[in-house]
Formats: sequence, C-alpha cells, structure tokens
Amino acid sequence: MLVVDDALLLAALARDVGPDLDEAVQRGEIFTTGTWYFRLSRATHDQTVMGALSSTVAALPPEQQARVLAGLDELPPQIGLLSLRRLVPVMGRLEIGRTLNLLTSEAVAAARTLDAAIQVTTETPLLRHACHALAIDLTVVPL
Repeated sequence: MLVVDDALLLAALARDVGPDLDEAVQRGEIFTTGTWYFRLSRATHDQTVMGALSSTVAALPPEQQARVLAGLDELPPQIGLLSLRRLVPVMGRLEIGRTLNLLTSEAVAAARTLDAAIQVTTETPLLRHACHALAIDLTVVPL
C-alpha cells in the first residue's frame, strides 16, 4: 500500500506515471489524503492562483485534463481515501516529539492505519522526521 501526495495523485489521474505506480493504482493499492486531494482540487479550480499543480494540469493535453477533472469530481474506485472519522483518533495520538501540522498528521496517520509507505514528490523536514520517528517508509519520487 502507498499513500501519495497531490502531485502523484495528479499523475495517477492523468495516467502519466511509471509502470510500478500504474500497476499499484490498478491493484487498488494507492491512497491519498483529504488534504492532498483538496489541494489538487483547489489548484484545478482556482483561476486566481497559478502554482506547480495548476501549471501541470494546464500543460496536459485536453484528454488528460478531462480525465483529471473527472477523477477529482469522483475519485476512481482504485484510489483510496480514508475518512477523517477514522484518521482523527490516530492523528491525535501521534507522538514524535514535535507538533505536526494537518497535512503531515493526516499523511502519517493514513500510512500507519494502512500499514503503508508514503511517496511524495517533495519531501519536507517535518514529514521526514515523522516518518523516521514512526518507522514509515518515505520515498521521494521525481516526476
């Protein structure tokens, strides 16, 4: 099982990932978090902001853009998303010696709940520290 960030979710929805990640998607072994899902959705719908995610979507061919937008309106069944109802109790008990923000807490709680690794395109010191403290595999995947 893998928990992926917003950029890898975008790549998975666009079907623009390597064979390993594509096979994991097809097997239903990919999850994301509500926070990463929201960030990607907001990036595709907020016309006032042009960042890395919205630029990537804008650069996609029309058929891939349509696939991404449809996937954001309704996540494909092969991409999992755990409920905050399930994650918040886990998030509230995370102890790593530092205060975690919502994004990191949710990602780490999802990985612990699923016994999954985390794959991101950009690593943060807080996420790295949390994964190390909780023995969660963290991989940075270049796109």
